[in-house]
Amino acid sequence: MQTIDPGALIGCVLGHRYRLDAPLGHGGMGAVLRGTDSRLTRQVAVKVFSLDGVAPREIRRYADEARMLGSLSHPGLVALLDVGADLGPGSEPLAFLVMELVEGRTLRDHIDAGPLPPAEVADVGRQLAEALGHAHAVGVVHRDLKPANVLIAQEAVLSGDAEAPLTSTKLADFGIATPVGSQGAAGAGDGPTFGTASYLSPEQALGQPLGPQSDVYSLGLVLLECLTGRRAYPGEALASSLARLLDSPEVPESLGPTWSALLRAMTATAPESRPTTAQVAEELRRLRRPAIWDRVAARLG
Repeated sequence: MQTIDPGALIGCVLGHRYRLDAPLGHGGMGAVLRGTDSRLTRQVAVKVFSLDGVAPREIRRYADEARMLGSLSHPGLVALLDVGADLGPGSEPLAFLVMELVEGRTLRDHIDAGPLPPAEVADVGRQLAEALGHAHAVGVVHRDLKPANVLIAQEAVLSGDAEAPLTSTKLADFGIATPVGSQGAAGAGDGPTFGTASYLSPEQALGQPLGPQSDVYSLGLVLLECLTGRRAYPGEALASSLARLLDSPEVPESLGPTWSALLRAMTATAPESRPTTAQVAEELRRLRRPAIWDRVAARLG
């Protein structure tokens, strides 16, 4: 698979409609750039893949991603707006996905600045659990839930409404999403395990069939990192992947009994021992309410 230089794409117009303006991100599965939709005069995010030398099965993979994204419609998920193929500035074949542009920072940026308050972690986690639940309901497992794929769209105004979100959270990058029951790897002996090593579920690290419980495990690791500011499984990919097969993540007692019980359940080694996304969302909703009222009381003096 050919890598893409996002800088070389700046100024390129895809589909006679989408001008690429500035890089937003880059990874093994392609590059994401800020773009302008000339037809509707709006800002968008464009994910670009190189098709140069790509095998037909990989092209089918891109098409599958588009179909999966198109089947999802939830306020907690980045919306797919358009798909297409075109030639790049060097006449190289490209495929592209056009998505809504979410202004703001990633959850990775927020964690890098230090641990998040428990109320905000509960708020972000609830929204992610509900978004994942929607994806699971239509048969899609994300497989790469990590702080860099969570967008904090905006800071919300704290109010007396215990249900009002503190932040608007959106889950992005379903580029390696897969139908429920698919292998954690590209197939038996057929390729690498997809996902980011620090956040893989045990079954994903072993290349076993995946279900919604795999995303619950990854979400548990993300929430634990939000609260502590530390990755549960840092280090090189192989060591990180194997570590979770030997030991459960360390959950500090200082987080309190309710948080500790939830995170231990979400990161249970056996998938069937983990709660559902609906159960996670409800528990996080309960965890958030007392902290919100404490903050409202503090504001009122």
